[in-house]
This record gives sequence, structure tokens and C-alpha cells, in this order.
Amino acid sequence: MDLNTTNGDRTMAIRGFNLTESSNPALKHEEAFTPISGVETASIQGVVNKTAMLTAIALIGGMIGIWIAKQIALTTGVLIGWSLGTAVVTLILYFMAIANPMRAVALAPAYALIEGAFLGLFTMMIDNYLASSGYVVAGGVALQAFVITLAILMSMLALYYFRILQATPMFTKVVCTLVAGIFIAYLLSFVLYLFGVNMPFITIFSTPTSGSGMWIGLGLNLFILLIASLMLIIDFKIVEDHVKAGSPKRIEWFLGFCLLVTLAWIYMEAVKLSARVAILMGNRD
Repeated sequence: MDLNTTNGDRTMAIRGFNLTESSNPALKHEEAFTPISGVETASIQGVVNKTAMLTAIALIGGMIGIWIAKQIALTTGVLIGWSLGTAVVTLILYFMAIANPMRAVALAPAYALIEGAFLGLFTMMIDNYLASSGYVVAGGVALQAFVITLAILMSMLALYYFRILQATPMFTKVVCTLVAGIFIAYLLSFVLYLFGVNMPFITIFSTPTSGSGMWIGLGLNLFILLIASLMLIIDFKIVEDHVKAGSPKRIEWFLGFCLLVTLAWIYMEAVKLSARVAILMGNRD
């Protein structure tokens, strides 16, 4: 990582862009990234610790969300409403943290708790949907999704560590462009859902259970999961660059937050993948 000093201004390049020139709002707050003399700097272990703490909070949030839903015996409609509500709140917290990384120390735990609740409710809805349709997932959807997420994390970490995959500027642009396209597709799917129109290749609750449509949905699910996994390579590069540049230790919360966002996305896609495979294999009671 090169640090450039011009007219007393210190900038740090991330993802091939200059912090002060990038259009990415997450990279415009130079004060959050610039090394400060006499201040403890970020470390890999520190980022790992923060990510682990946020993941633990997310797990607690998931358990709380599921416990509340079961205690109140919420209907499917209310569950969907709760899930959408938590999704909107997490989206707001996400953009607040991206807009000002220094707030991550407070926003990241809140995001983790609510995101965990969302994922817990989402997993519960998938379980209920499969159970009502008579499908069985060995070990449960949550366990399979967790194993898939952990396997992807370890695999991407190994690929990055041995420099088999590197977050070059072109790699980053391509992956981020695909992520933007996926986000737009998700947004369009949500808007259409409000008007009673389902996109079966994206929405798991209306996925085809036979024919070519089932395979298209599975293929699209795998593709999106691949793109989500590749985001980890970009996250690892950002973490490494900040550590090498000597960024202030407070940035560890923001870096842990970024990793949690990606891991949450991977888990959600893994849940859908597990459900689609169960339907594909016809695992019924």
C-alpha cells in the first residue's frame, strides 16, 4: 500500500482508487483512514476479534428473533412483515455506517443484532415453507447454510492468502458491477412482490419444483452465491491495505462490519440454496 503525501494531505489507495477522489461514499472520510501519530493502529487480529464479536451478536439476534416469533406464534404474513421491517432497518444502518465509518463502533453492533434477527426470521420462514410442502433438509436449513458459509469463508481466505485470487482494480470493478446488478434485481423483485407478482428464479417461496425453471433458479442461486463469495476477496484486500497503511485502530469496527455484511449475504444465499437442493432432490417426509 502506497501512501501519497501532497501539500500536506495524506491519502490511501483502496480498490485501486484514491480515497479523496473515489465516488464511493465509504472511502470519502479520509480522517477515518489516515494514520495518526501516537495512536494505536489496526491489526489483523483486531479485525478478526471485531468480526467475531459482531458475528456472535448476530447469532444472538437470530435466536432472539426466532424465540419471539415462536412465543407469539406469528402468522406467515406477520413474519414477512417483521422480516421486511428488519431488512429496512439494517439497510438504513448500513448506509449510515458507509457514509461515516467512524460511527461503525456504535452502528456495527446494532446492525449485527438486527441483521441477525432478520436472518433468523428468514431462515424460520424457509423452514416453515419447506415443512408445509413436505420437504426435509438434513440437519436443518440453518445448519447447512452455516456449514456452506464457513466453507466459503475458509476457501476464499485460502485463495486470497496464496494469491490465487487477487482484488485487482479490474476484478473489483467487475464484481461490484455484478453486485449492483443483483441489488437492482432484488429491488425489482421486491417491488413486483408488493403488486402480487413473483419472480420464481429469485424468490424461493415461488420457485418451480420441476422442469427447466427449477434448474434455472438453482443456477442463478449458485451464481449469486459465487459473486457474494468473491466480495470476500475485496474485503480481505481492504483489511490488508488498512493494516499495512497503519490506519487508526477504530477502523477495525468498520472493517469487521464490512466482513459481516458479506457473510450475512452469503448465509442468506446458502439458505436459499439448501432449500432449492431439498426441493430438487425431492426430499419429502
